[in-house]
Amino acid sequence: MSTTTRRPPPMIGQVLRERRGHHGWTLADVAEKTGISKSTLSKIENDLISPSYQTIIQLCAGLDIEIGDLLSPNPVGDEAKQLMGRRSVSRQHEGLVMEDDNYRYVYLCTDIAHKRIVPMVIDVTADSLNRVEGLWTHVGEEYLYVLKGSITLYTSLYEDTVLETGDSVYFDSTMGHAYIAAGDAPAQLLVMCSSATPNLAQTLREMLKQRLTAKID
Repeated sequence: MSTTTRRPPPMIGQVLRERRGHHGWTLADVAEKTGISKSTLSKIENDLISPSYQTIIQLCAGLDIEIGDLLSPNPVGDEAKQLMGRRSVSRQHEGLVMEDDNYRYVYLCTDIAHKRIVPMVIDVTADSLNRVEGLWTHVGEEYLYVLKGSITLYTSLYEDTVLETGDSVYFDSTMGHAYIAAGDAPAQLLVMCSSATPNLAQTLREMLKQRLTAKID
Protein backbone atom coordinates (compact mmCIF):
# COMPACT_ATOMS: atom_id res chain seq x y z
CA MET A 1 0.00 0.00 0.00
CA SER A 2 1.43 3.35 -1.00
CA THR A 3 1.28 6.28 1.35
CA THR A 4 1.44 9.99 0.66
CA THR A 5 3.74 12.04 2.83
CA ARG A 6 2.20 15.41 3.55
CA ARG A 7 4.56 18.34 3.74
CA PRO A 8 4.46 19.90 7.21
CA PRO A 9 3.04 23.42 7.34
CA PRO A 10 5.64 26.19 7.38
CA MET A 11 6.63 27.75 10.68
CA ILE A 12 5.33 31.22 11.51
CA GLY A 13 8.84 32.59 10.98
CA GLN A 14 8.94 31.33 7.41
CA VAL A 15 5.49 32.68 6.61
CA LEU A 16 6.37 36.08 8.11
CA ARG A 17 9.67 36.19 6.22
CA GLU A 18 7.97 35.32 2.92
CA ARG A 19 5.23 37.92 3.40
CA ARG A 20 7.79 40.56 4.30
CA GLY A 21 9.82 39.74 1.21
CA HIS A 22 6.73 39.78 -1.01
CA HIS A 23 5.89 43.33 0.06
CA GLY A 24 9.50 44.51 0.12
CA TRP A 25 9.31 45.42 3.81
CA THR A 26 12.36 45.66 6.02
CA LEU A 27 12.36 44.49 9.62
CA ALA A 28 12.17 48.15 10.59
CA ASP A 29 9.02 48.55 8.47
CA VAL A 30 7.33 45.60 10.18
CA ALA A 31 8.48 46.82 13.59
CA GLU A 32 6.87 50.20 12.92
CA LYS A 33 3.63 48.61 11.68
CA THR A 34 3.28 46.15 14.56
CA GLY A 35 5.01 47.73 17.56
CA ILE A 36 7.24 44.63 17.88
CA SER A 37 11.00 45.20 18.15
CA LYS A 38 13.30 44.30 15.25
CA SER A 39 15.24 41.89 17.43
CA THR A 40 12.06 40.00 18.38
CA LEU A 41 10.91 39.90 14.76
CA SER A 42 14.31 38.55 13.69
CA LYS A 43 14.12 35.79 16.31
CA ILE A 44 10.61 34.87 15.17
CA GLU A 45 11.67 34.73 11.51
CA ASN A 46 14.61 32.48 12.38
CA ASP A 47 12.44 30.23 14.59
CA LEU A 48 14.51 31.06 17.66
CA ILE A 49 11.39 31.92 19.66
CA SER A 50 7.71 31.09 19.39
CA PRO A 51 5.53 34.23 19.39
CA SER A 52 2.97 34.60 22.15
CA TYR A 53 -0.73 34.96 21.37
CA GLN A 54 -0.48 38.72 22.00
CA THR A 55 2.46 38.98 19.61
CA ILE A 56 0.50 37.10 16.92
CA ILE A 57 -2.41 39.51 17.42
CA GLN A 58 -0.02 42.46 17.01
CA LEU A 59 1.41 40.97 13.83
CA CYS A 60 -2.02 40.39 12.34
CA ALA A 61 -3.32 43.85 13.28
CA GLY A 62 -0.21 45.65 12.04
CA LEU A 63 0.04 43.72 8.77
CA ASP A 64 -3.71 43.63 8.05
CA ILE A 65 -3.94 39.84 7.96
CA GLU A 66 -5.99 37.26 9.83
CA ILE A 67 -4.49 34.80 12.26
CA GLY A 68 -5.26 32.02 9.81
CA ASP A 69 -3.30 33.81 7.08
CA LEU A 70 -0.24 33.86 9.34
CA LEU A 71 -0.55 30.31 10.65
CA SER A 72 -1.40 28.70 7.30
CA PRO A 73 -0.56 30.25 3.92
CA ASN A 74 -2.84 30.08 0.88
CA PRO A 75 -3.66 26.43 0.09
CA VAL A 76 -3.10 25.22 -3.45
CA GLY A 77 -3.74 22.04 -5.41
CA ASP A 78 -4.61 18.96 -3.34
CA GLU A 79 -4.17 20.90 -0.10
CA ALA A 80 -7.02 23.21 -1.08
CA LYS A 81 -9.28 20.21 -1.70
CA GLN A 82 -8.62 18.91 1.80
CA LEU A 83 -10.00 22.01 3.55
CA MET A 84 -13.04 20.42 5.17
CA GLY A 85 -14.70 20.60 8.56
CA ARG A 86 -13.22 23.96 9.50
CA ARG A 87 -14.32 25.44 12.82
CA SER A 88 -13.56 28.55 14.82
CA VAL A 89 -14.75 29.71 18.25
CA SER A 90 -14.81 33.34 19.40
CA ARG A 91 -15.63 33.98 23.04
CA GLN A 92 -17.25 37.15 24.38
CA HIS A 93 -16.78 39.08 21.13
CA GLU A 94 -13.02 38.44 21.20
CA GLY A 95 -11.26 39.23 17.94
CA LEU A 96 -9.32 41.71 15.84
CA VAL A 97 -10.37 45.29 16.70
CA MET A 98 -10.44 48.38 14.47
CA GLU A 99 -12.08 51.54 15.74
CA ASP A 100 -12.49 55.30 15.59
CA ASP A 101 -14.79 57.81 17.29
CA ASN A 102 -17.83 56.53 15.35
CA TYR A 103 -17.47 52.75 15.22
CA ARG A 104 -15.72 49.88 16.92
CA TYR A 105 -15.34 46.82 14.67
CA VAL A 106 -14.48 43.43 16.19
CA TYR A 107 -13.66 40.83 13.53
CA LEU A 108 -14.63 37.38 14.86
CA CYS A 109 -13.21 33.90 14.17
CA THR A 110 -10.00 35.32 12.72
CA ASP A 111 -8.07 32.06 13.11
CA ILE A 112 -9.70 30.79 9.90
CA ALA A 113 -8.38 32.34 6.71
CA HIS A 114 -10.09 32.78 3.33
CA LYS A 115 -13.63 32.84 4.75
CA ARG A 116 -16.52 33.61 2.42
CA ILE A 117 -18.52 34.94 5.37
CA VAL A 118 -16.90 37.59 7.59
CA PRO A 119 -18.65 38.00 10.97
CA MET A 120 -18.24 41.20 12.98
CA VAL A 121 -19.68 42.84 16.08
CA ILE A 122 -19.91 46.60 15.55
CA ASP A 123 -20.52 49.21 18.25
CA VAL A 124 -22.09 52.31 16.67
CA THR A 125 -21.62 55.68 18.36
CA ALA A 126 -22.02 57.89 15.26
CA ASP A 127 -25.22 59.90 15.66
CA SER A 128 -25.39 61.66 12.28
CA LEU A 129 -24.62 60.87 8.67
CA ASN A 130 -22.33 63.90 8.48
CA ARG A 131 -20.01 62.37 11.07
CA VAL A 132 -19.28 59.39 8.81
CA GLU A 133 -18.94 61.46 5.63
CA GLY A 134 -21.78 59.83 3.75
CA LEU A 135 -22.52 56.35 2.46
CA TRP A 136 -19.96 53.66 1.68
CA THR A 137 -19.93 50.57 -0.55
CA HIS A 138 -17.99 47.31 -0.82
CA VAL A 139 -18.19 43.94 -2.55
CA GLY A 140 -20.68 41.24 -1.61
CA GLU A 141 -23.85 41.10 0.46
CA GLU A 142 -24.49 41.88 4.10
CA TYR A 143 -26.67 40.65 6.95
CA LEU A 144 -27.18 42.97 9.93
CA TYR A 145 -28.84 42.09 13.26
CA VAL A 146 -29.34 44.69 16.00
CA LEU A 147 -28.07 43.27 19.32
CA LYS A 148 -28.61 46.40 21.43
CA GLY A 149 -30.12 49.83 20.94
CA SER A 150 -31.45 51.07 17.62
CA ILE A 151 -30.01 52.40 14.38
CA THR A 152 -31.08 54.23 11.27
CA LEU A 153 -30.02 52.35 8.15
CA TYR A 154 -29.30 54.72 5.26
CA THR A 155 -29.11 53.33 1.72
CA SER A 156 -28.83 54.91 -1.70
CA LEU A 157 -31.90 53.14 -3.13
CA TYR A 158 -34.37 52.94 -0.22
CA GLU A 159 -35.95 55.23 2.35
CA ASP A 160 -34.12 55.55 5.67
CA THR A 161 -35.14 52.68 7.97
CA VAL A 162 -35.04 52.54 11.78
CA LEU A 163 -34.08 49.12 13.17
CA GLU A 164 -34.69 48.30 16.83
CA THR A 165 -33.17 45.59 19.03
CA GLY A 166 -33.98 42.21 17.47
CA ASP A 167 -34.58 43.64 13.98
CA SER A 168 -32.42 42.51 11.07
CA VAL A 169 -31.84 43.28 7.39
CA TYR A 170 -30.11 41.66 4.43
CA PHE A 171 -28.89 43.87 1.60
CA ASP A 172 -26.53 44.27 -1.35
CA SER A 173 -23.31 45.83 -0.04
CA THR A 174 -22.48 47.37 -3.42
CA MET A 175 -25.41 49.72 -2.73
CA GLY A 176 -24.38 52.83 -0.79
CA HIS A 177 -25.15 52.30 2.90
CA ALA A 178 -24.39 53.48 6.43
CA TYR A 179 -25.75 52.83 9.92
CA ILE A 180 -26.16 55.54 12.54
CA ALA A 181 -27.23 55.24 16.19
CA ALA A 182 -30.88 56.30 16.39
CA GLY A 183 -31.31 56.46 20.17
CA ASP A 184 -29.57 58.30 22.99
CA ALA A 185 -27.18 55.39 23.60
CA PRO A 186 -24.76 53.62 21.25
CA ALA A 187 -26.03 50.59 19.35
CA GLN A 188 -24.42 47.19 18.92
CA LEU A 189 -24.75 45.11 15.75
CA LEU A 190 -23.90 41.64 14.54
CA VAL A 191 -22.89 42.03 10.88
CA MET A 192 -21.99 39.26 8.47
CA CYS A 193 -20.52 40.13 5.06
CA SER A 194 -20.34 37.48 2.35
CA SER A 195 -18.76 37.24 -1.09
CA ALA A 196 -16.95 34.79 -3.34
CA THR A 197 -14.14 37.35 -3.51
CA PRO A 198 -10.83 35.82 -2.33
CA ASN A 199 -9.53 37.21 0.97
CA LEU A 200 -12.79 39.06 1.67
CA ALA A 201 -11.85 39.81 5.28
CA GLN A 202 -8.58 41.45 4.28
CA THR A 203 -10.34 43.44 1.55
CA LEU A 204 -12.88 44.78 4.05
CA ARG A 205 -10.21 45.64 6.61
CA GLU A 206 -8.11 47.50 4.04
CA MET A 207 -11.14 49.55 2.96
CA LEU A 208 -11.98 50.32 6.59
CA LYS A 209 -8.40 51.28 7.38
CA GLN A 210 -8.35 53.67 4.41
CA ARG A 211 -11.56 55.28 5.63
CA LEU A 212 -10.23 55.68 9.17
CA THR A 213 -6.91 57.06 7.88
CA ALA A 214 -8.68 59.55 5.61
CA LYS A 215 -10.55 60.96 8.62
CA ILE A 216 -7.30 61.38 10.54
CA ASP A 217 -5.64 63.15 7.61
